[in-house]
Amino acid sequence: MSRNDPQFKLRMPLDLRARAEAAANASGRSLNAELVARLEANFISIAPPERLIPAAKARELASLSRSGIPEEVRRRTLSGINKAISLGHSSASIDIKDLQLNAGGLDEKELEEIFKGLIKELVSAGYEVELDGGAWLWVKF
Repeated sequence: MSRNDPQFKLRMPLDLRARAEAAANASGRSLNAELVARLEANFISIAPPERLIPAAKARELASLSRSGIPEEVRRRTLSGINKAISLGHSSASIDIKDLQLNAGGLDEKELEEIFKGLIKELVSAGYEVELDGGAWLWVKF
């Protein structure tokens, strides 16, 4: 990205801007660079580019995409728990196979990092958690 690229004004809610700024600080990028990187990562899955992405850029985009996985797993887990409760069940099974965590070249340490915060949150709330690789999450209550 260069200073010659076209500019435009963007309006966004204050809380979204604060989250974007926090993500930019965490990644060591400017707010603009963070937003562009996230847009790039999003559009790659929709319409692959006509040119080969350099390996360094591919690693950066993959890392950015991977950073959203824990929140997606958490969202699905809370939804699964709520559904199980509404059905009168005492456990929830959360299918996360579609995230392809097993097939995505993630090593054991990366998988652990994805689930660490969620498992800690669930255990501290009194739930029992079992993880089947990167395919299923079982939560007992």
